[in-house]
Amino acid sequence: MKENKRYVMTVNLILLGLVMFLPGLMKLFILKPSAVEGMLSGLGFPIPLIFAWILIIGEIGSGIAILARWKVKQIVWIPMIILVIAGLTTTVTWSSLGQSQWPGFLMHIALASNYWLLGNIYSRK
Repeated sequence: MKENKRYVMTVNLILLGLVMFLPGLMKLFILKPSAVEGMLSGLGFPIPLIFAWILIIGEIGSGIAILARWKVKQIVWIPMIILVIAGLTTTVTWSSLGQSQWPGFLMHIALASNYWLLGNIYSRK
């Protein structure tokens, strides 16, 4: 049973690392930082180019750190913050809550809670 739990945790850790790492690479090499800047400026972020680079570096860096199991207890806060802000800004239509994309919002919150659980597990080690 203990070996099965270790396997599940390893798979979960790899998937959560890839959830941040792959979108960060996609924003850097496929979309380009200028497209991320445009998205952030459309959402009303001040100084969107700086926030675009913070987002890209945060996603890639936290993905690598989680995959490497480096300071997981502290690193998980980066994806949690990114996911909650992304959920609140890209899926919720504040002017008309009925038109919000609630399944997308719940996915962001569920992923953020999974990072929180991962951090709690690594805080015991």
